[in-house]
Amino acid sequence: MKMTYQFDKSLPLKKNVSAIAAEEIEGCFFSLDTLNIHEAIHEIRKRFKKLRALARLVRDEMGEENYEEINIYFRDLGREISDLRDLTAHIETLNVLKERYGNYLYVIFFNPIITQLEKERDKMENQFRSQNFFSEYLPEKLKHAQEDLIKWPVNSNDIQVILPSIQRVYERGQKALNNSYENPTTENFHEWRKRVKYLWYQTLLLQETWPQFFETMEAEIHLLADYLGNDHDLMVLQKKLNSKDIKLKDPQHLELMQAIIERYSQCLRSEAKTKGQLIYAESPEDFTKRIGSYTQINWN
Repeated sequence: MKMTYQFDKSLPLKKNVSAIAAEEIEGCFFSLDTLNIHEAIHEIRKRFKKLRALARLVRDEMGEENYEEINIYFRDLGREISDLRDLTAHIETLNVLKERYGNYLYVIFFNPIITQLEKERDKMENQFRSQNFFSEYLPEKLKHAQEDLIKWPVNSNDIQVILPSIQRVYERGQKALNNSYENPTTENFHEWRKRVKYLWYQTLLLQETWPQFFETMEAEIHLLADYLGNDHDLMVLQKKLNSKDIKLKDPQHLELMQAIIERYSQCLRSEAKTKGQLIYAESPEDFTKRIGSYTQINWN
């Protein structure tokens, strides 16, 4: 099932918003029906973030109360499946580390941790299934969204109504970039990652306005989002390893894991800094003015 997640410049803004919102909800049902549950959860959470980003783009047009209702609904629903998704992300991150550093370590170095995580994930999945979460609860919540939450009150067909949101997202991303390197905490990098993702979703939606420009821009922002996403996964894995959930017989095993995580994190954050400074080189006002000019010239 192909999903585009981009505005059709020949259609009014209102139709674009309602069509994309409906498409993302339909994509959630499709994922539940066709993918294994861990792939489905990953896809569904991504679609929730896309729905929230779409709402954010037309936030000023729909009004704060309507925006908050939509944003909170999909945020909270995503949180209900985040713990299960995190366990899969831990396993995927360990496999990335294994591929990157495995040749320097003994062959089964990562296996005890992966095995424990897989057992924990199986147990949690069974708990969800015993509550009919995937067969009843989640489909019902999606159906409610499909029937009641995608009739978004977007009445203007002037594409320029998105510009205040674009400026806010860019400005907050720029501030988050500076905060991350002035005070490099996990929380600050996580905040920057969220802002980058919102900017990425906006460039996806606007691609048809000027494909040659926005496709290049989207690819660069996507790469930055990947750097920050991989770093976030490392930090969440590190927190998991420091909890009492993971049992390792040799303390040096944990110390070496921490060293590997820190090394890879430094590489990712270094790449992200250069990429981020390029993407956020403009003032928010200049960036917004430029995007506004492109959409005004080539919309409808």
